[in-house]
Amino acid sequence: MDLKDYELIKKYEKPGDFNYATVTDEMLKTAEKKLSINLPDQYKDYLKMFGHGGIGGIEIQGVGLTGRMIFADSTEEYRKDGLPNNLVVIENDDEWLICIDCNNGKIVSWDYEGCVKEEYDCFDSFLHYRLLEAIDNM
Repeated sequence: MDLKDYELIKKYEKPGDFNYATVTDEMLKTAEKKLSINLPDQYKDYLKMFGHGGIGGIEIQGVGLTGRMIFADSTEEYRKDGLPNNLVVIENDDEWLICIDCNNGKIVSWDYEGCVKEEYDCFDSFLHYRLLEAIDNM
């Protein structure tokens, strides 16, 4: 994670925006095995720092305080609706899902009609844009 993005989060964060769940490498390996994917390091770093949540109404799916892999549970649920196996859900925008393509680390949107559209080159680019957008709307 870029230091500037970390500083933005700390500047605009309100109590309860993140859960700061404890996330270990072992937990992430278990989730990766369950989903048959490899998560990008950028997303793993975010999960280890913040657990689950976001500022200004953003809710990046992560890990619950009980250790529940929220992103993995969502991904499994949407796979029943046709979500490709290489995608992992990180945000639900109602009309579409924002996902990590674990084949290349890019961030894509996916809808129920099966449309996949590349949105960002990597998780850090996605996070930076979403933070700036949230701050502009505060």
